[in-house]
Amino acid sequence: MRQLLPKPYKLFNRIQNYEWGGKDAEAFIPALIGEKPEPGLPYAELWIGAHPKAPSNIELQDGLVPLDKIVEEFTIDCLGEYVGQKFSGKFPFLLKVLSAAQALSIQAHPDKKQAEKLHALDPVNYPDDNHKPEIAIALNSLIAIAGFRPVEQIISNIRNLPEIAGLVGNIVFQNLLTNVNKREAEKSIQRLYELIMREPDESERLSVCISRINNRLNEKDTLSLEETQFLKQYKLYGSDVGLFSFFFFNIIELKSGEAIFTGAGVPHAYIKGDIIECMANSDNVVRAGLTNKFKDVDALLKILKYEFKEYEIINSEQKTDGFIYKTGAAEFEVTQFNKPAGFNSSLKSGNKPSVCLIISGELEVRWQQQGEGDSRRFLKGESFFVPACLSDYSISVDSSAEFFVVNIP
Repeated sequence: MRQLLPKPYKLFNRIQNYEWGGKDAEAFIPALIGEKPEPGLPYAELWIGAHPKAPSNIELQDGLVPLDKIVEEFTIDCLGEYVGQKFSGKFPFLLKVLSAAQALSIQAHPDKKQAEKLHALDPVNYPDDNHKPEIAIALNSLIAIAGFRPVEQIISNIRNLPEIAGLVGNIVFQNLLTNVNKREAEKSIQRLYELIMREPDESERLSVCISRINNRLNEKDTLSLEETQFLKQYKLYGSDVGLFSFFFFNIIELKSGEAIFTGAGVPHAYIKGDIIECMANSDNVVRAGLTNKFKDVDALLKILKYEFKEYEIINSEQKTDGFIYKTGAAEFEVTQFNKPAGFNSSLKSGNKPSVCLIISGELEVRWQQQGEGDSRRFLKGESFFVPACLSDYSISVDSSAEFFVVNIP
């Protein structure tokens, strides 16, 4: 008879080989988990959790079993009463290692009500009815775009793109540049962005506009950050409407340990870097550029939040020893640990589940089982699941170790 014992379980995780992932010598994920990459194969994401698309497995008495099935069978033992009730018996978060060698799609995530509607209308492209607030924590570095820039920055950028007048019309273009009222300028920016994004992929006007910008920028001696990204992504995607996003959105460069949080409706894209990503347990993405996947411009424009401001960076002061990344998300709370040799700590689950991922070094976990002590060592690149029914355990470090723990607030 299958049992879920009160002990930590090693997770056997699945890799997603999306085309934008790192390859060969740049393949971060195989290096992390100690595997040799297959030549030419992109390693984009390592999924750690119970999403039905690619659930992690744990080993029970009868072999490897998907974590989502275990949660379904042993809901209270896995999740505890509070979490089980709050999230209707579903595992609440999905942890990922994401490795971007090139830009991901321009995207936003729906809120819960929007997700339910999208899933009902199009379950193929929106496979679940959950929202997807997420945090991205840089492991080495991350270049990303997120959120609309302050109004004055967008106007300055548009002023330097006279080619746009041929795409949206001179009246729309000049109206933005001559608007002195901030609220009216925000409305003009929204209208301009929507006109650009609604231009069909096959539009000759779009192709001509982007080609002219590309040719002019290639003649410049000095380029801004957004102009540099425009040229880089043009080489990969050609005349893609998503290229304009670099002039509308904040460009963010994160150092190791720094993070950004994207809630519902926030436009964003990861451009290059290796990160820890944690989100509500969903795979809903509304895309509209820099991708060969399904695009849904109408849905994107309906859910976008037009908030014009600098984007907040979490942990900008580079705290690393047990730093908790506060986001306000109900489904997850991520803590990063960097611990020296000799570290030892006793922990309580609080009748809630957690997941731990080791980035460097090793951890030894000890617990009591049926009145006797037991232990297991977890290595770099490995992860483990602590079910709610394991009330007390301890973690120790023989040499220095970096690891992430995901709890539920």
